[in-house]
Amino acid sequence: MKSEDFDNYYSPQFFKQVAIDFKPDSGVIWVCMKPLGGACITPALLRELRRYQQGLVRWGGKYTSGNNFFPVEYQVTTSGFKDIFSYGGDLELFLHAIIDNDRDALLKYGSSCVDVVYANATHYDLPITTISLVCGDALGGGLEGALSSSIVIAERGVKMGFPEIMFNLFPGMGAYNFLCMRVTPSIAKKIITSGQVYTSEELYDMGIVDLLADKDKGVEVVNSFIKKHRRNRNGYCAFDMASQQVYPVSYESLTNIVKIWVDAAMRLTSKDLKIMERLAKAQVQRGLVNTDRVNHLPILTV
Repeated sequence: MKSEDFDNYYSPQFFKQVAIDFKPDSGVIWVCMKPLGGACITPALLRELRRYQQGLVRWGGKYTSGNNFFPVEYQVTTSGFKDIFSYGGDLELFLHAIIDNDRDALLKYGSSCVDVVYANATHYDLPITTISLVCGDALGGGLEGALSSSIVIAERGVKMGFPEIMFNLFPGMGAYNFLCMRVTPSIAKKIITSGQVYTSEELYDMGIVDLLADKDKGVEVVNSFIKKHRRNRNGYCAFDMASQQVYPVSYESLTNIVKIWVDAAMRLTSKDLKIMERLAKAQVQRGLVNTDRVNHLPILTV
């Protein structure tokens, strides 16, 4: 392994919407999403996340610090927006694709989402524990992404849910798969089809959120969890591998659901699209109002 190859691969020119911070002493890599132009999952954000993931696999689950490579044992995904984890899929992109009758654009976007969540859900086939730290609202695709991690830690008072039914659609990039790994199919169906937005406390009581943190204490809870988890890490990682045999996440299933989602999106009416347009504007406005806090996150200075 050559550090210069690694440095070229992870050059800042390729990472404008993702901030990566590796702590070699603890084996923890922090991945902070900071999409430009709106608090949603943009194609550019997906490309950067996928590039990061492919690099992690390429170097066998190791990351550099200086000229040395160290194993990554924990990955924590969080957000660079204040009070927002993610408002989900790129609704503006959806609108344009549907109006232009561009089915391929939706399929390409959905497939990109699946590539990212599948890699995260299967831990890259490496002994890495994936953690989502949700310090702000996580809706739609944002919640799907969070649920693809092995451990979901959320601050109290955060709003979480799948509002897609509001515009006559459903979350098609893994929501049902990931929910059914945590709750019964009937509860998962209710959560998705009701369109209800829950608090993190409510989802914790359901068993969907693993740990709660007080406001602005999420990083502390993550560090505390990792310290405790590390004592029996071998057993926990082995259990994660076993659980994938009992409740497997199938790439084929995820891609087939994306196709169903695309077909449903192409059938939306003008009334549905008006609702989507209103929510799309909210994605952009909230993303611009909530200033990027990535340079002030505790994870980058601890």
